[in-house]
Amino acid sequence: MDNLDEVRVVISGATGKMGREIVRTILARADMHLVAALGHARHLGEDIGELVMGEPCGVLVTVDAAEAMEAAKGGVLVEVSTGTNVKEVVLQAFAHDVACVVGTTNIPRADEEELNSLASEHGYSLLYAPNFAMGAVLMMRFAAEASHYFRWAEIIERHHERKLDAPSGTARRTAELMNRARANSGFRSITAGEETVKGARGGNMGGVRIHSVRMPGVVAQQEVVFGNTEETFHIIHNSTGRACFMPGVIYAIERVHSIKGVVNGLENIIE
Repeated sequence: MDNLDEVRVVISGATGKMGREIVRTILARADMHLVAALGHARHLGEDIGELVMGEPCGVLVTVDAAEAMEAAKGGVLVEVSTGTNVKEVVLQAFAHDVACVVGTTNIPRADEEELNSLASEHGYSLLYAPNFAMGAVLMMRFAAEASHYFRWAEIIERHHERKLDAPSGTARRTAELMNRARANSGFRSITAGEETVKGARGGNMGGVRIHSVRMPGVVAQQEVVFGNTEETFHIIHNSTGRACFMPGVIYAIERVHSIKGVVNGLENIIE
């Protein structure tokens, strides 16, 4: 019988690299119980513990979101899949009273808007966390603060070559917070000139240029660069391994039930 004090957790994207790290973390905790693992169809029916750590845990990989949420009823979904089926998974979570921690960042806009509307209307617990690393959360907070004092800013984000979305969710969230901080005056941008290579100046979000790099040898890095006359100010965060995301994942799991509606960003629930 499950310990009633344990948080029942289902992981969507459990067979991916981030998902596997979360599996290891949850299985190692006495206060949390992994009850379901949604993963790639090629691993269907495999024991997620054996797949990740070489030791069975009794939880088999499934693609059936309804079955997974029934097992996790009253618990927490951690969604870190590639994004194509996020809406269906979260809708099943809502239907089974499962609070949602969504780390996936390439969700179609229409799907995200639908989920937000439902969560707001019915008081479902929905937390978006584009980055779980505490250092990255602080980087975003500090970038927003610095935006009050600088009118020139650019973001350079680097990720591994298998990351599909560009810019990253962290970069987009950072730019949103920076633009919000300068809502009355905005950022300055250089006069549009000719790009001899299209896209060389990066994407533009409210005057904040964003440059995305994808290559092997990188997990995740973001640099926010501010400029004033004869000075620059750099805020840099490096993730050298996925273990750095786990304290933020646990923090989110522990607190997501206190949310009624939608919260965007782990920085908004840090005490």
